[in-house]
Amino acid sequence: METGSSEKVNLSHHKIHTEIVIDAPADLVWSVLTDTANYKDWAVFLVGIKGEIKDGSTITVDFQLDSAKEKLTTLDHTISVVEGTEFFWAEKGPGGIRDNHHFCVEPLEGGKTRFVQSDEIMGGITFLMGGRLAKMYVEGYQAFNRGLKVEAERRAQSA
Repeated sequence: METGSSEKVNLSHHKIHTEIVIDAPADLVWSVLTDTANYKDWAVFLVGIKGEIKDGSTITVDFQLDSAKEKLTTLDHTISVVEGTEFFWAEKGPGGIRDNHHFCVEPLEGGKTRFVQSDEIMGGITFLMGGRLAKMYVEGYQAFNRGLKVEAERRAQSA
């Protein structure tokens, strides 16, 4: 199961929500999600994270907003982490846009996992580009989620 949607709250506030069910246990999905050194092998859209996924640490995130181009957008974020469950950041980025990006790993029955990637973009130039960014983020997050699913399920079969 895979879902993705965006909601326009108002002219300068959009919510993005994506989720996917992965046929692997939550601890394994978490280990793939936090194994940032190997993003280069499977990740799409959010193609790299440098730094440790640890509460209060600063990470550098590389986004490839347009898969047809090699250009990366690189941003630094201070993250909050609930070990084994979630990590997120909430900071202002380019154009004064506030970004509340959230990753959540939820165990399901039968050794499966629901992975949720959500975001809120608001303020700054969101009133100009919010709809376009929200659409791009939904598509990019879904591609990332599918890559995470494939990699986690591959590792589960290898274990």
